[in-house]
Amino acid sequence: MTLETVFTIARWAALAWIAQGVMRRSTAQSMQGAALFAITGALATAAGWAAGEFRRRGALKVAGHLRRRLAGALLPVTRRTRDTGPAEAALAMVEYVDDVAGYHAQVAPLRRSAPLCMLAVLAATAVLHWPAAIVLVLTSALIPVNMRLAGLFAQQGADRQQAATQRFNAIVLDSFRGLRTLRELGAAGRRGRILTRAAERVNAATMSVLRRAFLSGMIMDVVITFSIAVNATYTGMSLLGYVQVPHAPRLSLFTGLLVLLVCPMYFAPMRAMASAFHVRERAAVAAGAIRDIVEATPTEATPVARPRLSGPVGVALNAVRFRYAGADHDTIAADVEFTPGNWTAVTGASGAGKSTLLSLIAGMRLPSAGEVRLETTSGRQPPSLGESVWVGQRTVLLDATVRDNIRLGRLEATEQQIELAVDAAGLRAMIERLPGGLDARLGEGGWGVSTGEARRIAIARALLRGARLWLLDEPTAHLDATSERDVVKALRRATCGCTVIIATHSFALAAAADTVLAIDNGRLHHANLAGAR
Repeated sequence: MTLETVFTIARWAALAWIAQGVMRRSTAQSMQGAALFAITGALATAAGWAAGEFRRRGALKVAGHLRRRLAGALLPVTRRTRDTGPAEAALAMVEYVDDVAGYHAQVAPLRRSAPLCMLAVLAATAVLHWPAAIVLVLTSALIPVNMRLAGLFAQQGADRQQAATQRFNAIVLDSFRGLRTLRELGAAGRRGRILTRAAERVNAATMSVLRRAFLSGMIMDVVITFSIAVNATYTGMSLLGYVQVPHAPRLSLFTGLLVLLVCPMYFAPMRAMASAFHVRERAAVAAGAIRDIVEATPTEATPVARPRLSGPVGVALNAVRFRYAGADHDTIAADVEFTPGNWTAVTGASGAGKSTLLSLIAGMRLPSAGEVRLETTSGRQPPSLGESVWVGQRTVLLDATVRDNIRLGRLEATEQQIELAVDAAGLRAMIERLPGGLDARLGEGGWGVSTGEARRIAIARALLRGARLWLLDEPTAHLDATSERDVVKALRRATCGCTVIIATHSFALAAAADTVLAIDNGRLHHANLAGAR
């Protein structure tokens, strides 16, 4: 951008030289000026194109880096200190990344080049006629104050817009997730009105940001126009001989015209900075949101390679305490051991901490105190992600074939291994029913499967992983009695010889367990089946 400014100054000098040649009726001078004008114009255009290309590539590089960091934080291989909602994650991955990349493409280069560009124009003006340079400096004194005010206004608007957008995205996501339920309850119309109000709040916040940017830009234009007018008045009166500063060189047509031509260039970086203030503030808000997500996944040292868990796996929680940030009590306060190779059902009221307990054993969370250890014949070690399999209430089916959905956790699985997993999970009847069998497409635009069949697909996925520790979070929730019975049978076949810990409200599933524990106020104690009911 600085090179573009220098070449543009040279181009205006060529234009002033042409004008002077025309006034003197000097064909040679006019031709020289025209040639110089063409050369400097081409150089300025090339410099502008190169700057734009560097900005574009820089923005792509920044966006790519941020998306990789976000992907690592949202799909971590380490423990997270907090959970990120899907709406917030999508907003960060799509909009916030673009906001930060836009700042680095527009504002950051401008902040570095603007002082150099203004200095180049000021130096050229001082060489031509130093009183005009002094006028430029004096008339631009009010601009930094206006730019600061513009930044404060833009920041307030950006904060409100971010909050409104996050709320709107969360409502949209929840509405699509629960669309079938909303229809069944006759609540779709009411939900639509909520969506409309949320969209109106986003529109109002966006218009507020635009109004603030327009107002700050208008004030900046008034100040700049006044400064240019003062300088033009001085230059014109000097050319006419009405004003003469002592010890200042007399203005000629060439110098006077060039001073007038480069004067707006002095204020152009300031105008661009004012216009980009809302970009800067949006990027600051976006960077803060991205930082919160990334910092929720602490950087860990490269883990030491350790052998895959083999044989029966025991789990020990020694004086484990876990408390969520801002909570006034522990969610988990447990001293307990889970017997290797056994099924253990953990029952309790909703919100009692069953899922939190499983996340501690899986290595998704760090305990606030105490330690979680996995015990094998080769020793004891803390849990880490990937050493256990998790089957939850919701099974995500991708828009892919049945085969690809089953081998999601182990892409290198052979056909024989997939077939064994299908049989163990009780999927053979479903596979034979679908046209194409394992090649039948599921998901959006494909074949539908029942909730029970989806759970058995999740079991087949888990089976392919070959892990010896299974963590099941309400695996039979929302199933009828027949489907629940089929899923329990499939789980029993798939987990033979494995350690299984189940969080459940189901009496039937608890009855299938070897041990039943109840969780109350974060504490675990043995329960009978009557208590499990």
